[in-house]
Amino acid sequence: MNRFNHRAQPRTTRWMRLASALTLTILLAGTSRAAGSAPAAPVKGGTLTMARSTDIFTFDPYNTQDDNSIFTEATIFDGLVRLGPDGKSVIPALATAWHASKDGKAMTFTLRPGVRFSDGTPLTSRDVAWSLQRDADPKGSWGFLFAPVTSVTADSANAVTIHMSSPFAPLLPALTTFAASIYSKKVYDKYGRTGFGQHPLGTGPFMLKQWNKGVNLELVRNPYYWEAGKPYLDGVTFTVVGDDNTKILQLQSGQADIIDRVPPNLLAQLRTNPKVSIESVKGTAVGWITINEAVKPLGDVNVRRALAWALDRQSIARNVYFGVATPAKSVVPSSTFYYDPNTNPIGYDLAKAKQFLAKSSAPHGFSVQIMVPSGDAAELGIATIWSSALKQIGINASILQVEATTAQDRYNSEKYQIWISQWTNDTPDPDEFAGAGLDYKAGQNSLHTGFKNDQMSALVEQARQQLNPQKRAQMYSEIQRLVNDYVPFIYVDEVPRLYASASSVHGFLPNSQGKYGFQNVWIQR
Repeated sequence: MNRFNHRAQPRTTRWMRLASALTLTILLAGTSRAAGSAPAAPVKGGTLTMARSTDIFTFDPYNTQDDNSIFTEATIFDGLVRLGPDGKSVIPALATAWHASKDGKAMTFTLRPGVRFSDGTPLTSRDVAWSLQRDADPKGSWGFLFAPVTSVTADSANAVTIHMSSPFAPLLPALTTFAASIYSKKVYDKYGRTGFGQHPLGTGPFMLKQWNKGVNLELVRNPYYWEAGKPYLDGVTFTVVGDDNTKILQLQSGQADIIDRVPPNLLAQLRTNPKVSIESVKGTAVGWITINEAVKPLGDVNVRRALAWALDRQSIARNVYFGVATPAKSVVPSSTFYYDPNTNPIGYDLAKAKQFLAKSSAPHGFSVQIMVPSGDAAELGIATIWSSALKQIGINASILQVEATTAQDRYNSEKYQIWISQWTNDTPDPDEFAGAGLDYKAGQNSLHTGFKNDQMSALVEQARQQLNPQKRAQMYSEIQRLVNDYVPFIYVDEVPRLYASASSVHGFLPNSQGKYGFQNVWIQR
């Protein structure tokens, strides 16, 4: 099934060919689904229920920092472009074509005619230009993704141009992310910066019906959606179920049609159930450990090195993920452009960990608290294995289990010491992670770690401006090497995103970044 309908193909320029050459190095990530025979044609109607571990925080892409908010926004908002089904190409969405200027400092987009917001009002080029200008605000959480953007202009009723101070290699991949969402200026002006996050209005396949915070979130079909005949569903309801076992029971009993974050220890059991299908997206996420450097002695690089070398990734892959994960060799996912596993990756060596600790400001050890989401068996397992090894080098690590949404909020507000979570790039370009996590000037305080390194920031900025893929690859290899040296984050394992769905669900295929939408999903009870 072709999920994207468009008439015009984008025109290619030399600048675009240079940028698209980046895609040559990506490792394709795919989804696997239990075999079965689906009906020949989609069935319209019905409401799908998805049980997720956490609630969302906002509908405003400007401030969004958690996956569930990102995934939900993707059902309400569109961007100018999308990632193609292969996870590496860029294809039309609200824009049907685009071309770059000869100097690479501007890109003009032709808008799809006749698009309406979910309240029936027409999408205008002014809405598009205003949205992108706000998305690029350096004060926003994701403005760094569009760092060279100086202005966005509405040239006519059907064209907008992005103007930049310098050529920008990751522009098109950045425009596929939630951070480049297009929304209604009129509605934003009505509710303001605070209220817009509760009252979204977009052009995506669904629109908000109601949000009972901490309980459920109901979306209904956008009757004005521009893709003819879609979505098939009447609505989607997200419920908040923080306990893994409860989610499994709800799926098996029919209370939930889809669940996220399938516990790896129950994966084999679920695969034997003919009424359940498994969606596994490999190579998109890295389990990692975030360190708050404002907490002493975590700001000491030798302390962080000791923590990193005391982590047994092989044991975690075997005993926590039951063989579905593999030890990570970089802080970025292997499906990301310029992934380089040969930059002196950190392994498991307690003797080396002791040596680093002996050189640190806490040579005799210290106490620290590891925060994990309650009900998450995998992250609790990581913390348990790691804390046992840390004890052998003199570090007393206690484990604090916190309700998942509260844990995310503590991380966002930097009220934590060490947090175990995952990183998924929303684009195959590594600029997203590099900007958010390694450039302290980007607005997220290096992903709430407090890491500050001028050499790293300069490299990130240089890589954005470099259009030569070979030179850019060298820069990202150096960035990954520096991460292994300074340890702002501790990578754990390459973790597949695991979803389970009832056999009545069809068309649920998370993309190569693990993201999911519902415009192609249908159910047959």
